[in-house]
Amino acid sequence: MSEQDWTLLPAVTVRSAGFAWELVRSLAYPRAAAAAAEVVRLEQRALDLLAEAPARRTPADDPRPVRSAAGGDARPVRGAGGGRLPRGLRSRLRDLRPLPDDTPAPAGWLAAWNEATGALEDARLALAGTTAADAALARAAVAGIAADERFLDAVVRSAPGLYRDLRRGVAKGGRLRRLVGSVLQGLCATCSFGPLDHGRVEPAAPGGHTWSGHRARRRRVAYPADWVGESLQRRVLADPALVAGLVPRRRTWTGAVPDTVPDAAPFVALCDGTRTLAEIAAESGTELEQAAAALAVAVRRGLLTHDLCPPATVADPLSWLRERLPTETSRRDDACRDDSRRDDSGPDVHRPDVSRADVHRPSDSRPAAPHRDARRSDGSRSEASHRDARRSDASRPEALHRDAQRSGGDLPVGRRVREITELLAQYPAASPDVKLALQRRVETLAGSGRAHDDRPGDDRVVVHEAAAGTLRVSVGAGLAADLQGRVPQVLDLLAADAELTRQRTNRLLAGRLGAGTFGLAEVLGATGDLEIRYGDRLAERIAAIVRAAPPGAATVDLAGLLDDPEPPAAPVLCSADVMVAAPSLEAYEPGLTPLVLGDLHDVALLTPWALQFHPDGAALVAERDAAIARALGGHTALNVISRRATGRPPLEFPGPVLELGGVTADGGRRRIGLDELYVHSDGHRAVLRAKGVDGPLLLHNGEHDDTALHTALALPRVRRPDLRHLSRVPRLTWDNVVISRRTWRVGRASFDALGQAVGDRELLVAMARLRETHDLPVTFFAASLRERRPIHVDTRSPALVEGLGRLAATAERLTLTETLPGPEECWLRDGGLRFAAELRCVYLRPAGGRPAPQPKPEAAHTCTPVPRPKAETADTRSPAVRPKSEAGDTCSPAPAGRSRAVARYPGPADVRADSCSRAAGQVTPGARAAHPYPWQGECR
Repeated sequence: MSEQDWTLLPAVTVRSAGFAWELVRSLAYPRAAAAAAEVVRLEQRALDLLAEAPARRTPADDPRPVRSAAGGDARPVRGAGGGRLPRGLRSRLRDLRPLPDDTPAPAGWLAAWNEATGALEDARLALAGTTAADAALARAAVAGIAADERFLDAVVRSAPGLYRDLRRGVAKGGRLRRLVGSVLQGLCATCSFGPLDHGRVEPAAPGGHTWSGHRARRRRVAYPADWVGESLQRRVLADPALVAGLVPRRRTWTGAVPDTVPDAAPFVALCDGTRTLAEIAAESGTELEQAAAALAVAVRRGLLTHDLCPPATVADPLSWLRERLPTETSRRDDACRDDSRRDDSGPDVHRPDVSRADVHRPSDSRPAAPHRDARRSDGSRSEASHRDARRSDASRPEALHRDAQRSGGDLPVGRRVREITELLAQYPAASPDVKLALQRRVETLAGSGRAHDDRPGDDRVVVHEAAAGTLRVSVGAGLAADLQGRVPQVLDLLAADAELTRQRTNRLLAGRLGAGTFGLAEVLGATGDLEIRYGDRLAERIAAIVRAAPPGAATVDLAGLLDDPEPPAAPVLCSADVMVAAPSLEAYEPGLTPLVLGDLHDVALLTPWALQFHPDGAALVAERDAAIARALGGHTALNVISRRATGRPPLEFPGPVLELGGVTADGGRRRIGLDELYVHSDGHRAVLRAKGVDGPLLLHNGEHDDTALHTALALPRVRRPDLRHLSRVPRLTWDNVVISRRTWRVGRASFDALGQAVGDRELLVAMARLRETHDLPVTFFAASLRERRPIHVDTRSPALVEGLGRLAATAERLTLTETLPGPEECWLRDGGLRFAAELRCVYLRPAGGRPAPQPKPEAAHTCTPVPRPKAETADTRSPAVRPKSEAGDTCSPAPAGRSRAVARYPGPADVRADSCSRAAGQVTPGARAAHPYPWQGECR
């Protein structure tokens, strides 16, 4: 164990699959797969006999070797006197079939050959029969699944285009099987689509769980997709009745806007968060229409936000917006509704002119600030919405379809928001057909689609759902002891490796910058080509242990084989998705039952979103924040609030915030502008600092790109050791904690036979050969660098094997990982049905070294231009030559192309290049300061 013990938060999020393993296994051909394996075994036996044939080389008059039906070359049998065999015999040898009794060959070899190939022919016949029988059962299973309303509900929510194909009958036969298989493997084999459930670590309790079954849901809530909110925000900025009363304020940049956007700088300078747009226009002598256009441009550039823009971190931005819309607009919306009833074609709606005297002030018609910032604790919607939700679905799809076809004309924002809210209230309990119609109507009301989604328009997600399940888990006794004792020993190894990665990448960044002080905005644009320099000590040591293991070893226990790790000099916040490989939680044996570490996250994923249905959710978030504050100790961590991009709010933890793409919901947070952040470097170490903040800053981890800049300046990012250079890795354990499952890395050529197979029989035989060649298990996960999610493969299911072939065709190599725990080892069961489940545990660790040193009084720093190596000589792994500077240097412009780091953060990319001249205030020209802070945890 480390000097400083890890803290396991008592609150645990339980994630489970929405569908049972039995569903995806119903697509398998178990008897046919066994017959295919027998065929492959007998083929190999025949090939071995063919290799032992009396003739050792091909006659000169027939240099061609015999190509067997199973693939590969084999030495041929020669005829009497060394002559060439007749064509019929060569064909039998090639197809691995029995030979006539009078074949000129030794009697013993001929008898063995005929015995093996006779059994092979019987096995091929058996394969044909079992394939036909299993295929009939699988077709019935596919038809039943495709008609199951729960399955259709999952499809319409995640892939509306596929649902349309199902309902139109476009997907039939093999296409229907592929569609069902591709969707079902994700629903059954991963814990991403189940409800939100909870548990608690209680070491003194016996442990166990209560559950009302997989169909029971305490509550379901629908949220619009992120692009819906973005579209509504564009309408807010274009609505004359709303835009005059908006209260704009600066984000990203807290000071003056850089000179690179001169057209926006004067207007943005007036937006201080205290005056409405109408007042700003009046004071500046600008027409309101021009001010509204300037506001829209500044919001799009990420320079401004306003009081009707929902914070990125709230769970339900639509309800947040509806509660804050002016009441007068609501009354106007009612009048517009009456007008639209008289004319469904969507005529132009009368919009009265709004003078500055009639502007809706926040203090007049909008709720008070404390009320606006408070979320509805029960998430309830209006009574009218509930009445609408209880209406019968009879004839609703047709009516909603007619509604969806109407363009909406010039409906005001308030009515659009209210109608979308009412539609969402109906959504969770609706049938799949009604949900599809509701999606269309929401899309029509929202207007233009997303700018950040590259999927086809007919398959984009319009509505997200969250559900509260009935599962409650008590993590007690031996399981709690292993989570608190053995898992942290593994995390010690990974944390030390993460700290080494942070230090190495930080030195790489400092070497690129040289000595000086640089605005973070310029550093973002100048270091996008840097690559992370990973710590390799742990990976190299594990690789050496794996190479020294006995050939064919399935498991390697690392306990006692690795040196004690050095404690990291910075705090570590992480989460581990832990899976218990036992038939029940009560059967768990400490130190013996496999405890599998699934995904590892470099962030504390006990979030308000995950706790939205928990009765004590707010208290648990406060408990989490207090624990994080204790773990941070004297360190200050900065939150980077990005825009919503996944349907869920970005993460926000204790500490100040940088609003870079998104807006914080906590008005009391210390907001730091991008113009206030700078990096101080001495050429060997780089430290992030902010004007007016004592001490250095570390970035919180979250949903950012895995960039070198973030890695160098953030808290340590826990990852598994990189063993990609090994073609096979056995299961790596630390006692009973599974650090890494068995892994195979297989080149694309090995999968070619899957793409060439015709029919289920050939597909099963090709898969059986692949398993035999690489010693693969019956089920596994397959991943490629081109796909975000791995797929589950049951080698007995032709539908899933086809998916493996398609995946292999897109990548040079696939990574295959064993399924652990498998269906037989799942503790979550509903009668005879088994479900995958995992416990998301949050671990926190303070810095292992000395507390962060208190800074000396801040000295003035010179803003130094970031050195940029020439394109033809740039080496991201070599420190740049220390740049020379002249008195009065200002920041050099950013490179013409946006870096990966800049592209990740939607916002004022065009104003990031010239910020460092304002990063540290007025300085003495030409002055250079020594690095004021040593590496955190290191003596001065």
